[in-house]
Amino acid sequence: MTIKRKNIVLLAGNGQNVGKTLFACQLIKSLQQKHSVIGIKICPHFHDLDLNAEVIASEDNYQIIKETHQVGSKDSNRLLAAGAKEVYYVQSKDKYLNEVLLCLNSIISTNSLFIIESGGLRNIIRPGLFIMIESKNNKKLKPNTLKFREIANLNIEFDGEKFSLNANSICFSEKKWIIKN
Repeated sequence: MTIKRKNIVLLAGNGQNVGKTLFACQLIKSLQQKHSVIGIKICPHFHDLDLNAEVIASEDNYQIIKETHQVGSKDSNRLLAAGAKEVYYVQSKDKYLNEVLLCLNSIISTNSLFIIESGGLRNIIRPGLFIMIESKNNKKLKPNTLKFREIANLNIEFDGEKFSLNANSICFSEKKWIIKN
């Protein structure tokens, strides 16, 4: 069963370093003038955390960290610097994302707008807008790439410098995502 969440833009990509975070940052910058945006970065791999990390939840199967620093090289730093009201970094295998969602729902208002980077989350939620970002230069495809291409609302190409769609073309109005020409 998929959960419908119209207030979410979900970003997936055909690999690492294909422009997902850059596009998320551009989208946050364009939305933040009118809306409060929450950024979430979900990573299926576990990494060592900074000693000063603000750990919100730490279970055997996942960790949720609230990003508090705009300066830094992590994707979560970049999302916060772009203007997100709050940013959360999540480490979790895909099979535990339901637990992660329950935990996030208990600490964040579900009425906020969300920009979330996660391919695996698409298997359990149906976002208001699902964007697949692909790099022209990436020949190594993730296993879900073909499936995500088919179900994405938008397929955006990144050539290393610019995207095939400007993030300013996306807005949220009357409880739905709109793509302007």
